[in-house]
Amino acid sequence: MSENTFGEDVEFLRKHVGVIELSNSDGARVAIVPQYQGRTMTSTSGGSEGKSYGYINYGCISSDKHDPQVNLYGGEDRMWISPEGGQFSVFFEPGAEMEYANWRTPPVLDTEAFDLIRQDSDSVSFTKTARLVNWSGFEFRVQMDRDVVLLDRSSAAEFLEVSADELAGIKLVAHESYNRLTNVGDSKWQPATGLIGIWNLCMNKPSPGATLVVPYQKGDVETKGAIVNADYFGKLDGSRLQVDEEAGLIYFLGDGNMRSKLGLTFERAQPWLGSWDKERGVLSVVQFNLPKKAPNGYNNNLWEHQDKPYSGDVINGYNDGPNETGAKLGGFFELETISPALSLDPKESFTHIHRTIRMEGDRDALTSIAQKVFGVSIDEIESKFSSAPA
Repeated sequence: MSENTFGEDVEFLRKHVGVIELSNSDGARVAIVPQYQGRTMTSTSGGSEGKSYGYINYGCISSDKHDPQVNLYGGEDRMWISPEGGQFSVFFEPGAEMEYANWRTPPVLDTEAFDLIRQDSDSVSFTKTARLVNWSGFEFRVQMDRDVVLLDRSSAAEFLEVSADELAGIKLVAHESYNRLTNVGDSKWQPATGLIGIWNLCMNKPSPGATLVVPYQKGDVETKGAIVNADYFGKLDGSRLQVDEEAGLIYFLGDGNMRSKLGLTFERAQPWLGSWDKERGVLSVVQFNLPKKAPNGYNNNLWEHQDKPYSGDVINGYNDGPNETGAKLGGFFELETISPALSLDPKESFTHIHRTIRMEGDRDALTSIAQKVFGVSIDEIESKFSSAPA
C-alpha cells in the first residue's frame, strides 16, 4: 500500500492552506488547519517519514470549487454542531423540506476560518463567533472555542490505564481537543425552541478489513433499550455489523464501500470507542467526557420532524459508500462523539473533550493494549470480518 507520509501530507496541505504543526521528541506530530475551523487534519507517531493517520480529501482541497452543501476536506478531529436533522436542525433553512438537495452545512463549520489566539510547541487555541438559525427559526448566537493539545506518552498511558512498560514496542501519537460552546446571546436556550450540541468527528482511511470496535453498557432491552441503532441507511447483516453480547462489544466494518451508520444512546454508550486497521497495522482509541447525567437528552439527527427530538445518539460510527446518486462523499469511516443537548444561559459554556490515540508497532504489545481497552485481542477483532465483502 503506497500512501503519503505525514511529511508529504503536510507539504500537500501547505500548498493550499496554512498549517500549524505540533510535535514532541518521541516523533509524535499533528497538523492543524485554522482555515478548516482549527481541525486536526492528520497525525503521526513516526515523524515526517511516518504514516499519516488522518483521512485527507485531496481532490476537494486541491479543487478551486466550493460545494454549497459541504466541503469534505477530511480531518481526524473536527468540531461540528448537532442536530443535523429535525425541526431544530441548523443544517436546513427554516421550513425547508428535509432532503439532500436542501441540506446545507453552516459556513462556520465548513468554509470559515477560526481565529488563532495562542500557539506553542504542543498546543494551539482558536475562537470564532457565529449566528446559527434552526429549521424552526430560532437564532443562536454562539462563541466556539477550540484548544488542541499534543499529549506525551505518560499521559497516553494514563488515559489508556496501562503502564509505561506496556507501551514498550509501540509508537504512538495522542492528541485531544477541548471544544467549548458559549451562549453569547441575550436569552437562555430552551428545549421548546431547540437546543444545539457539540459533535466531534474523527475521519479515518478505509481498508477492506478495517473494524470499528464499540463497547456498550450491558443490560436488558426493557431497561436500557436497543443495544445499537444501525438501520440509518438500511438493515445490515453480519458481514458488516456484529454484536457480542457476552463481551459487550459492537463490531462494524469500515471499508468505505457501503454507506452505513450505527448509533448508541446515553443508556448504552461507554466513554470510548476505537478501530483496528489490519492493512496499516494501526490501533486507534477515541475517548470523550461522557457526563453522568444528560437532563436535556441528546439531539436526534434524523432528517424528519421528530416526536422525540432529544432522544438521539451519544456515539456514532459511519462508513462511507455510494449514496442515492451513486457517488461517495469521499470514502472513509468515522468515529464520532457528541455532547448532550445544551440548554445554556447567556454567557454560560459547555466543553466537550475528544481524545484520539493512534498506535502501531509490535503486534503482541498492541494485542495487550486492545485487551486492556476493549477486552479482546487483535486476532479476535480480525476474525469478525475475515471474509469482508467486496
